[in-house]
Amino acid sequence: MDTYKINLMSSGLGGKTFEYDLGDDFFTEIGGLIQRGNIHTTVSCLSAGVAFKFQIHSVGTIVVPCDRCLSDLELRIETMDELNVKLGQEYADEGDCVVVSEAEGFIDLAQFIYEFIALGMPISCCHEPGKCDETMMQELSRHQSTRSGVEDGELENSTQDVTSGISEGEDSVELADVRWSALQQLKDKL
Repeated sequence: MDTYKINLMSSGLGGKTFEYDLGDDFFTEIGGLIQRGNIHTTVSCLSAGVAFKFQIHSVGTIVVPCDRCLSDLELRIETMDELNVKLGQEYADEGDCVVVSEAEGFIDLAQFIYEFIALGMPISCCHEPGKCDETMMQELSRHQSTRSGVEDGELENSTQDVTSGISEGEDSVELADVRWSALQQLKDKL
């Protein structure tokens, strides 16, 4: 991971650009939610001296587990972020600025690049409707019906929507959970 270390003491750092191609090895080394990827990252040093401003642009695809079925999901990512760095007595993260010890004089951008990519992911990472792993969705449906007190043979022959707990009939929406049916009957009486 020494590739991502930048010497802040080197002359001519202002205006310099660094190019990185992040592959599966990078994401394996970092560890975390992102399993694999193919990302091109450009790091530009906009200002140098005692305070540094790095502009980090990453674009490409990553592979993460689907939140619903846990199978691989490929996402397109594009991020544009800034990292402010200054030299000081010892390393510190001051929120919007990272302080690097003058004695060390290097900043390792690997973790920052990874975090910017991870922050560029959507909150919910799920396949398009109908694209999830069918075996896993059947298993989830089976466990949902067991948890709601419905036996396997009691479920109607309709497609179940695991995320909302309802199934669609021919002309109307039928409630899949028997507790919701009882509540609906009370509501109808009012």
